[in-house]
Amino acid sequence: MKKTTLIAGKDYPAGTAYSTFAVEAERNVLITLPYGVDSDISPLNTETMAWNRPSPISARGAVLKALNAYKSLDEVILVFDAQFFAPDYTSGDIEGISHSVDDLILGYSYMAHEAITQFEKQGSGRLVFILKYAPTSANPVRSGPDVRPASIPLSVAQDAYIALAENYAARFENDKPYQITLVRADTNSDSEICTWLFSYLNDLQNRKTSGWLKVGTKTGRVFSFLK
Repeated sequence: MKKTTLIAGKDYPAGTAYSTFAVEAERNVLITLPYGVDSDISPLNTETMAWNRPSPISARGAVLKALNAYKSLDEVILVFDAQFFAPDYTSGDIEGISHSVDDLILGYSYMAHEAITQFEKQGSGRLVFILKYAPTSANPVRSGPDVRPASIPLSVAQDAYIALAENYAARFENDKPYQITLVRADTNSDSEICTWLFSYLNDLQNRKTSGWLKVGTKTGRVFSFLK
């Protein structure tokens, strides 16, 4: 039976590679749309739902729509693409900070919570956090001398996403029947990420991972970039 995968964070059509490769990997797919976009707009062979990121009801609705459409939910993949977000999260004023928190902190927190809540009910599932990292001025070692730092609101949101992912992994690593997987992507190519990702997830089956995985990692190996 096909797995059902909910993809959120890099909305369609920007996240087309994720939905396309997931379908090619024989998954049923629901991918989020930007809030306000007609939810009837769907890429080939997938379901979609407009995601109002600051709304816990919207996150729950995405999970329920995947369940209603496909009768199961096996994977939730959250994508934080900092370089993609950068043009829209540059403002340091109050409205800009609020926008960053609502979209890039609350949104992912709500979706992760709904994923785990569903996996606890059914006793299985995998929550995948994908991070496409943007350099920040807070850490010159990460940034490198020739890379422009991310804006402060985006940097804060990115660090919050990292903390969210690591805390979910730490809390649910050992004694739960579902899995948390953390992925650090050092490539700007979504196709490269997805070529590796779905093959890797298929190889994992129900096994657990620990630490941050680097795109291209073979099954059973981990990579840490925050230690």
